[in-house]
Amino acid sequence: MMATDARTEVKHWWGQRWLDALDATGPSAARGVRRGHGLARRGAVRDLRLQPGRVTGVVADERASSFEPQLRWPLPPDEAWDRALTTLGAQLRHTAALLEDELSTDLVAALAEAGVDLLPDFDVLEPRCTCAERARPCRHLSALFVAAAVQVDRDPSLLFALRGRTRQELLEQVRQGPSEAVDVELDLSAGLEAARGDLEAIELQPTPVGDPASLLRHLGPPPGVDDPEPLERLVERAAATAWRLAAGDGADAADEELLLSELRAQRTASAESLAAALGRDVEQLRDQLDRLFEGGEVLRTGSGARARYRAASS
Repeated sequence: MMATDARTEVKHWWGQRWLDALDATGPSAARGVRRGHGLARRGAVRDLRLQPGRVTGVVADERASSFEPQLRWPLPPDEAWDRALTTLGAQLRHTAALLEDELSTDLVAALAEAGVDLLPDFDVLEPRCTCAERARPCRHLSALFVAAAVQVDRDPSLLFALRGRTRQELLEQVRQGPSEAVDVELDLSAGLEAARGDLEAIELQPTPVGDPASLLRHLGPPPGVDDPEPLERLVERAAATAWRLAAGDGADAADEELLLSELRAQRTASAESLAAALGRDVEQLRDQLDRLFEGGEVLRTGSGARARYRAASS
């Protein structure tokens, strides 16, 4: 699923919660976690793979010896996922969170109540390592913990895949609705977010906006903006991307926007640095950069492994 180095500290709540559970297992585990942080920061974790029910990788320690730690845990049964899908389909705010790729605490709590805990307890994990250290987790397993937490903090939707269903699969199943037809009228009396009923009862008729920046021009330049033209182009580009998402090109459009956003953040970047930041395969990302270059959305200097990219101004 993923193969990348991890050189970043865990900064968000998911990774820290898991590492806190490790610390609570005892002083020896806390020491292992600290040593694991050091190994992960030095890029000692290679071939990191996050798959349903397991995380694997290769970790080189201070003596340049390589070990193969892995973490396994049981996946939720199908019955739990069925209850989770009913929960997701019953409230529009949960479906909206999935659509926006937002892992809210409400969504995590709702899934846990249905029997799908996105954050499995440490005592259900099955840690293994090819090293001979007695302490469990050893420093190699701890480094694997840290590297996996960094990747999930970058892309929280990986939590769904780790538990056996991808975010896209969940969205498709929620859209399909229950396997048996249920005659339930949509009840909007409590407000749109708390509405319960059949999602198909909501009739959507999206249409593209002819001039997305017209309101901005009508209101005039925002305070402190001397030249509103770049802002107008930004609004037009955002509207075009939103329409592509609504028209069904969501995955490709969102993927391109994520890449361009990271490229703007790095200003000038190599394919390798972008792949490391996004947790992507470098060759596939290089092909995507070449397509964006041909379309005029990305500028490129150099060629081959020395190529550098930056987002084209528009």
